[in-house]
Amino acid sequence: MLPKTNKVGLITKKGFSESFSIVNNEIPVPKDNEVLIKIDYVGLNRCDLYFSFGYYLPFEKYPNVSGFEAAGTVVEFANEELKNKSKFKVGDKVSVIYTCDHRKYGTFAEYAVFPIDCLVKNNELVSQKDISANWISFSTAYYGLKEFGQIKKGDYVIITAGSSGTSLAAIAIAKFFGAQTIVTSRNEKKKQQILDYGADHFISLDTDDLVKKTHEITNGKGANIVFDSVGGPNAQKLFESSAQFGKIVFYGNMDHSGPTPLPIIIGLKNYLTIKVLNTNEYLYQPEFNKKAVEFLNTNFNQFKSIVGKEFIGIDSLIDALKYLETGDLFGKVVVKVNTN
Repeated sequence: MLPKTNKVGLITKKGFSESFSIVNNEIPVPKDNEVLIKIDYVGLNRCDLYFSFGYYLPFEKYPNVSGFEAAGTVVEFANEELKNKSKFKVGDKVSVIYTCDHRKYGTFAEYAVFPIDCLVKNNELVSQKDISANWISFSTAYYGLKEFGQIKKGDYVIITAGSSGTSLAAIAIAKFFGAQTIVTSRNEKKKQQILDYGADHFISLDTDDLVKKTHEITNGKGANIVFDSVGGPNAQKLFESSAQFGKIVFYGNMDHSGPTPLPIIIGLKNYLTIKVLNTNEYLYQPEFNKKAVEFLNTNFNQFKSIVGKEFIGIDSLIDALKYLETGDLFGKVVVKVNTN
């Protein structure tokens, strides 16, 4: 039997963590092609904060439910026809993935409805906690390294901001395909954690010369792929660290200290290919999306957990978002929503 009320995390105004409130709503009723899901865990992403601030797909009106990814349990279908033709059944463990229009469908709730096409039946060998954190980070790494980077055995891959959830996912993806990982961080504070996760080489940006050390590691050839979420002035060194015919993927811009350079001469000399990655572009190409979902869901159990911090109960969501705002993280932040 369903409870009478449903706690949800609402964005009430444009802003960061201060824009969220936890309120009681009615449990939504699924319509048309929708399925009601009991949310077990939600995974938090930096894009949740950017989304609430209006950087991504701003809301037309407030308040609104936010949240990009979750793991939950199927509760109810909109109608018998949908139930009978569905590959899911009541009680199935599923993920809400990134194919939803998150201006309409958010995961920050105890119960929520989603279009059936936004759901994936979970790999039974992976916990709800771990899989709730996986989809956005691992899909970003997969698209950047595999679909664009065409990663192969023996490649050297520079991965920046090495303690983030997506960087950990990139380490896992790179190692899966037999590449060597060169992982950077601002300092040595999280060096051992990053190496323990599986990085082959570590570079501390406050004490090491990125270009020199990369060329030492690669025997003077440079990195075949650069996977960067930082941008900013230091990106110049990423170009200088790249191998001939190298590929550079920018998927974020955490460094706001100055513009990200585009050194054309280095690019021309080394035949570099540069990509600014927004995974949304692949969502509109079903062949890419299907391939990514199948690969990831099949192999999630081969990757280490990227969860670094767990909060308990949906009432802890705002504290979790505040923690995410600090930026001093290792891995992903998740919230255990339903504690029953």
